[in-house]
Amino acid sequence: MTAEHEKLKAQQYVNSSKFNARIHLHATYSTNIYPWPCWVWDQIEATDHAKVLELGGGNGLLWMANAPRIPPHWDITVTDFSPGMLEDARLNLSSVNPHIQYAVVDAMHIPYLDETFDIVIANHMLYHVKDRKQALSEIRRVLKQDGTFYATTVGSSNMLEMKQLVTAFDPNSRYEQVLESITSNFSLDNGAEQLHAWFQDVQCQRYEDALVVTDADALVEYVLSCNGLETGQMVLDPRQVDSFRDYINHHMKQGGGKIEIRKDSGIFISRS
Repeated sequence: MTAEHEKLKAQQYVNSSKFNARIHLHATYSTNIYPWPCWVWDQIEATDHAKVLELGGGNGLLWMANAPRIPPHWDITVTDFSPGMLEDARLNLSSVNPHIQYAVVDAMHIPYLDETFDIVIANHMLYHVKDRKQALSEIRRVLKQDGTFYATTVGSSNMLEMKQLVTAFDPNSRYEQVLESITSNFSLDNGAEQLHAWFQDVQCQRYEDALVVTDADALVEYVLSCNGLETGQMVLDPRQVDSFRDYINHHMKQGGGKIEIRKDSGIFISRS
């Protein structure tokens, strides 16, 4: 693991608290009433028996949200590169499925034999991987010949109004650079080209959604959670929190008590 990834693990993903702040915003204020994790599950071909690997499993949200739908004979391994995040997932899923296995795993060095898994899942994490060619090579290696890789990510217009709001408040904020680093790394706009190097059949499905936010604190917590999302990048100085909250409240009053933010998320489904 690179020094950059060690810093990311220590600053952003030591546990799921910052991750949860972002999840809260989307879960509470999304206009699409059908939850994102359920939509992701709908895209996964659920056979009766399968060996499944999740990379960057976070706090286990995918499995929590879809607990009643998990086939009883699936052999599931949830991984994350952060021991703290993985422990949160273990605690959250202990009552969901006691047979789930857990492992700290770096996607660039997956410690499983060739052609082990029928399904590999990577939710909103490939844009964090320093060497995606190496990671995709590893994913293809551990995936069975007839297996499927599911990778979710965002598009270039995702959270555009949030970027404009933060940048107008503080022109020195690194929020725009953080978003651009994510979308330039692996997004709905450039992910297919990267995946085609390893998979012949790559399909993209988009999830229609937006945010209508009525609570300034939810946006403040979201933006604070982005500090360190890219190593060393400060999105919102904690000393500016009160001023930023006032700024958001002002814009909400101008917008009739709400701020509307577009979203652009989806999933790549890749097969040989």
